[in-house]
Amino acid sequence: MKFNIVAPGIELVGATIKNLTVKNDIVDIEKDAKRSFGLTINEPYFETDDNGIFSIMNIDFEIEVEQSEKHKFIMELSLEGAFLSQGSISEKKFKQLVAVNGAAAIIGIARGKIETLTANIFNNGKIVIPFVNIIDYYDIGVKSLSIAP
Repeated sequence: MKFNIVAPGIELVGATIKNLTVKNDIVDIEKDAKRSFGLTINEPYFETDDNGIFSIMNIDFEIEVEQSEKHKFIMELSLEGAFLSQGSISEKKFKQLVAVNGAAAIIGIARGKIETLTANIFNNGKIVIPFVNIIDYYDIGVKSLSIAP
């Protein structure tokens, strides 16, 4: 199988945690605890040179769990992903791929990091963030993203 042609035009160079803050008063997460999740996809940075187009995208995540007034958990995570254009893709198309595929990739990476971190924070339980439809995220205007050249 040729997996390199599934999403031609974009390559994930890497991802890193830029900021992580945890405030926790919970030992074990109860199943009926109130959970909330939010994210902000920040405007990506683009740079063009002889090697192609390079982009950096940052997504901020906020996770809260409330079991009672005294037992709360708040995690704020900022994850940055770097992308490189592949082949002879236009700048406009690459920006679209970063906006959708890049954001989806970063959210998937964050999902694993959040599960791992919270599994090590709590005595029992972990936090699993929901799937996010990136197209709906932009359509409902949570954070509009300009993808024009």
